[in-house]
Amino acid sequence: MKQTRWTFVSFAVAAAVLASLPAVVGLTSADAATATAPTIPQITVTTDSLTYDNTSEAPSEAQVLAAAGVSASCGQPVIANFRSVDFRVTGYYTVDVTDTCDGSTAVPQAITIAVVHPVPAGTYTPLPLGDPSLTETRTTMTLAPGVTLTHIVRGTTPANPNDINTTLEGPWIVNVVTIDPRVARGHLQVVRGQYLTDRETVGQFVAQAHGLAGINASFFDIDDNYGVPVALAIDNGKLVGNPGGEQDGNGVPAGLFTGPVVNSKTNQLVLNGTYSWSGTVENLETGQSLALTEIDKKPFVPSACASMTDQTQCTVPGDLVHFDPVWGAETPAGYGVEVVLDRQGDVVSTNTTRGTALKPGQTSIQATGSDAAALLSLIKGGGRLKTSLELFDNGQPVHLTPGTQATTGSEVLVSNGVNQNPEPNGDTGGSRNPETSVGTARDGDIILFTVEGRATTSVGVNFQEESAALIDLGAWNGEGLDGGGSTQLVADGQYVTTSSDGTERPDGDALVWVP
Repeated sequence: MKQTRWTFVSFAVAAAVLASLPAVVGLTSADAATATAPTIPQITVTTDSLTYDNTSEAPSEAQVLAAAGVSASCGQPVIANFRSVDFRVTGYYTVDVTDTCDGSTAVPQAITIAVVHPVPAGTYTPLPLGDPSLTETRTTMTLAPGVTLTHIVRGTTPANPNDINTTLEGPWIVNVVTIDPRVARGHLQVVRGQYLTDRETVGQFVAQAHGLAGINASFFDIDDNYGVPVALAIDNGKLVGNPGGEQDGNGVPAGLFTGPVVNSKTNQLVLNGTYSWSGTVENLETGQSLALTEIDKKPFVPSACASMTDQTQCTVPGDLVHFDPVWGAETPAGYGVEVVLDRQGDVVSTNTTRGTALKPGQTSIQATGSDAAALLSLIKGGGRLKTSLELFDNGQPVHLTPGTQATTGSEVLVSNGVNQNPEPNGDTGGSRNPETSVGTARDGDIILFTVEGRATTSVGVNFQEESAALIDLGAWNGEGLDGGGSTQLVADGQYVTTSSDGTERPDGDALVWVP
């Protein structure tokens, strides 16, 4: 998986560059006679990503080599599989530059060629970003039947770094994957690592699922280097993260109560839900129960009891958290109590410190603060425990099926065609950032949206601008996902976006279209 920043090629320029290249001089017979070992040619490629317009005349092999700035230490470079590129059909093509000299072959160098279709101005409504008079260009690429990648550049002048949050001149770089599930073969799913704590790049998630395209998804516990979603998470019908959540185990509510929720078997998306939950652990013998505070989240230890190795002596409420094996190789370690249960709810072990490796079928309850003593009291004298978890949308129970998946969104951006952010109110006082979101059109199309930001080449958007752009692109409902350095879009094995981090950030999960 590589990140690409495409170079559009003018054939006139390519021909001029080709003409200016110095001739490659081979070894003379005298050189060969005195050589002690064959020369291994070295290939240099200046630009390994090129973009061509499928409405223009197809370039020659020599023109592609010239546009890529290919040179060699000896011999004459060639593109071994040049005929595999159809410059009339949009898509990504990878070709290999090879060279043979003095009986030796160079290590092949790859060039990625994107063939795109220009969308004529006047055939679309420009994005409602910045000055209405800004120049906007669009190109499209068919990734598969019913799956289209649209690349939008709005504005032509690089921004002043001091004006990124206020300029009306842009520029903006927007990439959108549109999926018509009535035509496209496949399904949308949330892809995670083996454990909730795992972090991978979007490219890794897409490759793991053998997907065609994907975007980053959850807000996650980045401070602890965990991929754990901050709030809601559903894994194939199992609730493994509660709405609301806490900020990285510090006891401060995250205040995130939205999805998105997707049924990977039907491709139905719910993007405007407001979720709540309830959870209890009950001793079936005594009838006593305790209310859970979190699901698969790192517990917090009350600051007043932070130094107490024996949390049962703490009188300040802490956390009471349910854990599944999907959390990680081990549950979070620290002060407190942990009770491990088998499939039937029988107590396997009671530990006076937290942190254990759960076996398949086991779960555990961790307690900190005054909840530690309460948990020990609950299991005193034995009895089988029953853990109950329920999810609600606007107070109504949500039926979780094996295909149900969910991840933590930021907020509802568009609901039934209405912009939910009519005034600028971005996540840091209206500032612009790179953003990722998912939308659905009234006809059922799925929209995977990204905009680059925090750069002079693309300033980013606030929530109002993001919502307006989604509506312009056809979204009837839309929800924000994690943004900033997390924003990434991968299509057909290529990074389409450039991360504001400078390198691709490992995220907690991704929304991936899998053929």
